Amino acid sequence: MTTQKLIVNDLRLNVSIRGQGSPLLLLNGLGGLIRTFDPLRDELVGYTTITLDVPGVGESQMPRWPMRLPRHADLIAEVLKQLGIERVDVFGVSWGGALAQEFALRHPGMVRRLILAATSAGPAMLVKPADILDFFGRSKGARLRKQDSSRHSIQTLLRFGMVNGMLTANPRTYYHQLAALVGWTSLLRLFRLRQRTLILTGERDTLVRLYNAHILRRTIRHAELHVLQGEGHFFVVTSPRRTAQAIHEFLCR
Repeated sequence: MTTQKLIVNDLRLNVSIRGQGSPLLLLNGLGGLIRTFDPLRDELVGYTTITLDVPGVGESQMPRWPMRLPRHADLIAEVLKQLGIERVDVFGVSWGGALAQEFALRHPGMVRRLILAATSAGPAMLVKPADILDFFGRSKGARLRKQDSSRHSIQTLLRFGMVNGMLTANPRTYYHQLAALVGWTSLLRLFRLRQRTLILTGERDTLVRLYNAHILRRTIRHAELHVLQGEGHFFVVTSPRRTAQAIHEFLCR
């Protein structure tokens, strides 16, 4: 595995390349560090996997102001160009699934096939900033409010990710990434996608509910759905072998 520091649009980015074979770009979820994908990359033998800490995450530079999702997508395109990669299969999970959609819509010639995991076409995936504030204990009266199931699931996921070293502990990172999603949706544009697309979802995902996957499947022209039975939102980490098998079967078809 090689790690490079690239300067793209005046931002220093931490980029990781691993393996040999067909290039596969991995786009992480909210606050996700490069190491989050290590178990999955161990299973993706035969692929050159490329991933990065997006701006403000891990060892990548924090932008002065939050970036909108289209700018993130353009940044990904510049990263690939600097690496000399003209076309790539794209895997995006959760927040990274939204970025994968935006990237494919803005730069369709660079995307061969698309894999969207535990994600949605927009507002249904938007995490409330108050939930993040509650988690970091910075919201006034947070302890006095009764937690609903959605807030509880978000905080459980954040705690799980941080304890296992997969998510950043910097609250500013989450604010920037949430700001990127404000007002964003791909729903009215997904019909433009021509790439074969695999939708992956966990049967027990309490953060991005199953109906979001059905919306994606029905809206994207050449999409198919694969439900991982018994899995939740973090199936990329909890079941990397099953996830990699689904990816491999799709890409080899």
